Formats: sequence, structure tokens, C-alpha cells
Amino acid sequence: MYEIDEPTPDEMDWMNARAAVKEQEIISSTARRVARQAARKRHRAELMVPHLRELNFVLFWPHCKHAHPELYERWDVNNIIMVGREEIQLTKEIALDILYAGDAPINEASMYELLNGEALAICFRLLDTEKHFVSLVRKILYEEIPQYDENKSLEDQLPAMTAFDFYKSYSPTKEEILQRKQEERMKQKEEIKENRARRLSEMQRLARQAIEEARERKRAEKEQHKLELLKAGNLSALEQLKMEPSEENISIVVPEQLSDEEVSDEEEIDIGYCPPPGLLIPGFYAPPNDIAKANALAILFPKLVHEHVTPQSEFLPPHVLVMLDINKRYKAIDVLKHHRNAVLHFGVFRCESPYKSVFTAHSVKQYDTIIDNDSKKSVDAKIAVMLSVESDLSLLKLMDLGPCHVSRDVRAGEEECAAMFPVEYGDEFPEFEDFD
Repeated sequence: MYEIDEPTPDEMDWMNARAAVKEQEIISSTARRVARQAARKRHRAELMVPHLRELNFVLFWPHCKHAHPELYERWDVNNIIMVGREEIQLTKEIALDILYAGDAPINEASMYELLNGEALAICFRLLDTEKHFVSLVRKILYEEIPQYDENKSLEDQLPAMTAFDFYKSYSPTKEEILQRKQEERMKQKEEIKENRARRLSEMQRLARQAIEEARERKRAEKEQHKLELLKAGNLSALEQLKMEPSEENISIVVPEQLSDEEVSDEEEIDIGYCPPPGLLIPGFYAPPNDIAKANALAILFPKLVHEHVTPQSEFLPPHVLVMLDINKRYKAIDVLKHHRNAVLHFGVFRCESPYKSVFTAHSVKQYDTIIDNDSKKSVDAKIAVMLSVESDLSLLKLMDLGPCHVSRDVRAGEEECAAMFPVEYGDEFPEFEDFD
């Protein structure tokens, strides 16, 4: 016997199976959304690539910003000029976004060093547009070994290795960090001793100088007094003044030593966070391909990028799919002309449902031209609108026309729109010509 509110074993099995199905649906939906976003991010970068061929960048880790002036001569000989410079405190999310589609070592140590201070980003322009900028920069930094220059001393030249190999390092062990901290402490103590010795020497010099100045001042005062007595004819007072000792006590003391100010050896050295040892830490990063370059440039130098191209938005606003019969196409255009910013994509499809559709035209004008030549393509034709719902007004206006399909919510709308409008939709044809 079971209580009324107590499920039977069969009901429990059914409830568990239903919960498992829902959980799997959520996992699958999340995976599809992540895949769509990744495809959109890559496509966004692909659209920027042709417009940014003459630009590139190098990102220097905070501990290696000195590499930029040391490598400057290599740019000049290759007709490369600097057009932008940014020092930026990165977060992990922004850093991973900048390194997207690249080959920088993303490990615990390299990320710790990258986020531990302001990184330096340099934007370059290539004057010789016939060369592939990405390949050229990679060759300069990752492949070229500098030749020995007889006109420079060895100290002013980099070793015979690539710039990347010269500036890279590996995360140290705890023992190495502790030893370095101890060496820094000893160096600090020596600096304190040297500073104290210099300060004591300067204080002694100033004290002796003050004593000498005081003596000279007293001599001058005594000579002036003698002249005044001589002018007054007071010879007895003058003789008495001459009998006084020439050296008088001066109350200025020359210091012999300073009070002790030492760095305590008993204080325990705190090494703080220590990444795993042996991990590669680069000194800088240059993108290995045009996709990585375009994506990072839009993050690091948005103003320079906007001078060449306006990037698509990486993230779409909440949206739904609205479908109307083709005979309502002109009324729909009249409505949407007043809500142009809400229309993300537009097209004509032959379809039974969003998941069973065949593309026909990007615009009503294109559709009208097509059916003049092939009337069969008007069968089951419908207008499909990918509509932002940040404002409900445009959706409400379309509802007055009696649409044949509207997404039940934004989650369903995202799935349905993705089925009909892939990320590259509209690249080859102006889908919004009806609104001009």
C-alpha cells in the first residue's frame, strides 16, 4: 500500500526517466548554443580579415615589456611601423579572448604572469602590402636568427637564437623562488648599508662645512669689531679683544655613526602563489593566422579597427522567428521598415516548419524576380524574419498580420533561427534591400 502523495515504483521509474531526458536536452541545447557561438565568433573574424591585412600586433607579457625597444630595429628593416600602443591590465576572460585561435601556451604559469601586471600591446602597419603580414611577423620573431653585427659590441646584440627562444622562460620551482627571494633580501641589505654609508658621509661633510662656515663667520665678526674699536679710538678695548683666544667653541657635532636600520634575517620569507614548475612562459605573442589576428585586434585596438571595418556584434540579442505567408510579404515589409534595427535576418523560404525549409530568396525583390521565371518556387513560400525582442513593438505589429508561426520563447527562437539562418547567411547578397 502507498500513500496518496507517494509515487509507486513504476511512477518513480517514469519520473527518473523524464528527468534524465530533460537533463540530456539541457546538455544538448547548451552544446549547440556553444557551437553556434563559436561558429559566429570565427565567422565574425573571417569577415574582418580582408580589411585588416595591413595591420598586426604583438602582445608582450608584463615581465618582458623591455623586449619591445630591444626588437625595434627588426621592424624598420621590414617596412613595418608602429601605429598603436596600449598597456592593459588583463582579466583571464579577456586574455583568453585575445589568444583565441592562436598558439600561445595557455598554462597556469603563463596565464599567471600575463595577468600579474599590465601587458603591453603594440599595433603595427605593414607598408609593403604585397607581403602576408602574419607570416612576416611570425618569421621575424619565431624563426629568424640575428646575424652577428661587427659594428656593435657583443653586449648590444642578442644571442644567436630566435627572439621567441631568447625571451621565453620556464616557471621555477619553490626552491628556486626561495633562493631568489633570499638573494633579493641580501641585495636589499647591501643596498641599505651602502645608502647608510653614503648618508653618513654626506652628513659628516655637511657638518664639517657648517663648522667651517661658523668659524669664518666668527672671524669676520671679530675683524669687524676691531675696525669699529680702531675707528672709535678705544685702544684698550682693542688690545683686550686681541688677547681673546681666536678659536671659540662651536656647538655643531660631526656624527660618527647612524642608528641601526637592518633588514631582519629572522623574518620568514613569503613566496606567495607558486605555479607548477617547468611550464613554458613566453615573453610575447604574435598571432599565427589571420583569424586570431583579426579577433584580437578588435579587442586591443577597436578604434584602429573601426577605421577599416565595422565588426559584427559577437553576441546576438534575444530573438524569435516569425513566419508569414508569402502573400503578406508587402504588408510585412511596410511594418518592418519602421523597425529596421529589430530585424536581424530576413528571407523567403519554402517550408513546412523551421527545421524543414528550403532557401528561396534573400529579399522580396529577389523573390519577385525568381517567381517570374519559375512559379513553382512560390508553393509553400513563406517570409521568415529573425526578430530581436529587446523591444516588443515590432513583434506586436507583425502579430497584427496573423503570422503562421512564432517561436514560443527566445530559447526556441534561437534554435529555430539557427536552423534557417546560418552564420554566413547574407554575406553574398544584401538581404535588407527591401528596407532601403
